[in-house]
Amino acid sequence: MTAGLMLLSSCSLYQKYEANNTVPADIMGDVVQPDDTISLGALGWRQLFTDPLLQQLIERALQNNTDMKLAQLTIEQAQNDLASARLGALPSFTFEPSGTLTHFNGMATRSYIVPLKASWQLNIFGQVTSRKRQAKARLQMQKDYKQAVQTNLAANVAATYYNLVMLDRELQILKETQVVWEESLEAMRVLFEAGLYMSPAVYQMEAYLAGVQSGIVDVQETILTTEAALCLMLSEQPHHIDRSQYEKFVMPSELHVGLPLRLLEARPDVRQAARNIEVAYYNVQQARQAFYPDLTISATLGWSNGEGAVNPSQFLAQAVASLVQPLFMQGRLKARHKNAQLDQEKARLQFVQTLLKAGNEVYRQMHICKKTEQKAAYLTSTVNSLHEAYNGTRELMNNGTNTYVEVLRAQEDLLTAQIREVENHFEGVQALINLYTALGGF
Repeated sequence: MTAGLMLLSSCSLYQKYEANNTVPADIMGDVVQPDDTISLGALGWRQLFTDPLLQQLIERALQNNTDMKLAQLTIEQAQNDLASARLGALPSFTFEPSGTLTHFNGMATRSYIVPLKASWQLNIFGQVTSRKRQAKARLQMQKDYKQAVQTNLAANVAATYYNLVMLDRELQILKETQVVWEESLEAMRVLFEAGLYMSPAVYQMEAYLAGVQSGIVDVQETILTTEAALCLMLSEQPHHIDRSQYEKFVMPSELHVGLPLRLLEARPDVRQAARNIEVAYYNVQQARQAFYPDLTISATLGWSNGEGAVNPSQFLAQAVASLVQPLFMQGRLKARHKNAQLDQEKARLQFVQTLLKAGNEVYRQMHICKKTEQKAAYLTSTVNSLHEAYNGTRELMNNGTNTYVEVLRAQEDLLTAQIREVENHFEGVQALINLYTALGGF
């Protein structure tokens, strides 16, 4: 009767983990349309980042980056653990030869034993099966981690690359502004010599020009440090990074985030969190299995001889079956089982939090993309209008019907608007890259 109950209860110890994770329909807020099934995250990085120079950089980073290499080594370790767990149902063999030399009362006695020992743990209550399934889940977790590293690395390289492109554009604007202000300063000096302006006007224009020149130095320094940061991602020494021009990058005309369920399929961190629940499940299984007997069969086969190696004719054979049933372990088995159940609940909560974080990231980045796209048209219009205002103000100053103050203000407003237009463009590019990452791009 007792054996039958043990056998019946042991059936549940073999039960395989069945995931029942669900994703709320509103996990990404109001950015998903019911018929929106195409996801930006379904694109590979080569499809999104089409700049050939950028693609070369990402490929070098994926090949040389230390984090990628570490992730691959971790996968290989998990593969070794899985291979070992799969062999757990097979017997283990050891070769343990030994010899003795005894000297007593002037006489020496030599003996030896040459055994081959085998030990086989029977998988009656699923201990070996649980370890194998858990090792397989851990391997999948490491593969998900590697994809997360790859996605983040590609996104970081792209973001840094486009930051350099935007800095190049800012440097170009500042240099063009420097030329214009130098011309304005020269015109103001002519007007000063003609007695139309006082010397403070010249000094103020010189101060504004010096400010622009200082800004040029700052941007050049930022470009150098940004290039060095990108080289570190490539695991290369600092050097110049070849890149395309600012006008080459175009934001997609439409952005799709896909159905919420895709977060489970695409985002590696969400998949990792789901796998962690599976690993915790098998920890609970093993904690329960520890309450059941451990049946091991051991066998020894070999020969021995008490007369030395002259006549190894005394063969040795032995078979032993041992059953170890835990009775009282000072509460350790019970505590282990309770803690394993608590770890499983913690893994479930972490999964929910990871899912909420993923949906929140998609929601925020999608709205930033829309905001920067809306602002782009207004900023372009502002820059065009300020160009016209500056040209008109400068013409009026040359005709003596306007003051240098209006010219300085027009020049400063134009420079600020141009820089703001570039910053808004980069903010949109950064949001697009972040959205791609949030949707689990690969």
